[in-house]
Amino acid sequence: MSIRLIALDLDGTLLTTDKRLTKRTLDVLTRASARGIHIVPATGRSVTGLAPEVRDLPFVRYAITVNGAVVWDLKEQRAISKKVFSRDQAEEVWDFISGYHTMQDACIDGIARMEPEYYRHIEDFMPDESRSFLIRSTRVPTKGMRSYVVDSRNSVEKFNLFFKQERECSRIEAREALKRFSYLTVTSSIGNNLEINHMEATKGSGLSALADYLCLERDQVMAFGDGENDISMLKAAGMGVAMENASSIVKDSADTVTLSNDEDGVALAIEKFVL
Repeated sequence: MSIRLIALDLDGTLLTTDKRLTKRTLDVLTRASARGIHIVPATGRSVTGLAPEVRDLPFVRYAITVNGAVVWDLKEQRAISKKVFSRDQAEEVWDFISGYHTMQDACIDGIARMEPEYYRHIEDFMPDESRSFLIRSTRVPTKGMRSYVVDSRNSVEKFNLFFKQERECSRIEAREALKRFSYLTVTSSIGNNLEINHMEATKGSGLSALADYLCLERDQVMAFGDGENDISMLKAAGMGVAMENASSIVKDSADTVTLSNDEDGVALAIEKFVL
């Protein structure tokens, strides 16, 4: 079957290290769209945190957000699929993660929020300038986060934890401890974070939900990624493509490997296998 949907992780995959969408890649995506292929961003970010250079592309209608917790029809501004925490689950997870010395945020109704104190000190946890800028530009400082989480009424999509670089042992310990909660799944997209979703929310489940909605078979779906949180999506697609800059575990989960995100790897693979 021919490819009818291409799902694309953003950071480390579609976008370059300095968060650009290159001219070559844009041209290839435009050509694919002209053939009736759905171009779908698939990200750990909330819908409001989608990179505008991607969100505003005229051919981008659907988006898989917060690691598959919410699949959006951007044109109609409505959710096609939602897999979120219940109120009690959200409260339990927040109280647990608050016991760790980390920077925490919660994605609630499409908006990522964190305590103002953390917002003021993002660089302490994210010394990389491009990453700290991304966090700052996509988070809303919100005082009294616990109350906000508890009062959210079944709309918490994801929790993020960011550990200081020198506290890798704490990150490993927290990940192991989170296994006590049977209703969640834990992934990571960068070296010092943990991303906590409802167990039914993965990029793979989001991709499958969108494919079902569009009446597409698995063989008609292609997916690109570089991070641990992309593995489920690479496996759910008929063709999973890992970036050269991906870790070995991600590459082992893919059907093929393309060049890095700084070498137009996405464009190369689409030209080779689709166009």
